[in-house]
Amino acid sequence: MHEALRLGKPLQLHVGFGDRDCDLHKTNPLYLLDFLRRSEGTPIVLLHCYPYEREAGYLAQAFNDVHLDGGLSINYLGARAPAFIARLLELAPFRKILYSSDGFGPAELHFLGATLWRNGIHRVLRGFVEDDDWSEADAMRVVDLIAHENAARVYHLGARGE
Repeated sequence: MHEALRLGKPLQLHVGFGDRDCDLHKTNPLYLLDFLRRSEGTPIVLLHCYPYEREAGYLAQAFNDVHLDGGLSINYLGARAPAFIARLLELAPFRKILYSSDGFGPAELHFLGATLWRNGIHRVLRGFVEDDDWSEADAMRVVDLIAHENAARVYHLGARGE
């Protein structure tokens, strides 16, 4: 981790739900506070986040270089994915949330992750627009940030079409 900090390359950390060898009660991202205080200047992406999406959102709010990605959780939450996506949007700045299908296993899981994310984000943001809390333009801007622009910025991917 310290080598990644030295190089300034984005560092991905699994927090919350994920690999079998993780002890879920020890994966709360708040345990990273001391490390995050020393990591200024290096993009850190908190992966998965469930059931600590609110804690991850707080860290994204509190630290300039902390971002989050809830990809893996979406596949496992299925029909409950919109509620998780809504919680990701509670505290994390919209410019700090990255889309992911999680990219593991069979191709069908990529499709499932993309479908669940697209349906979930649509349901959540449509609710904001229908409740007159957001304009449709606001919702589209947030989708563009999460779906592409944030990852392009964090991972230095260049402009669309390059």
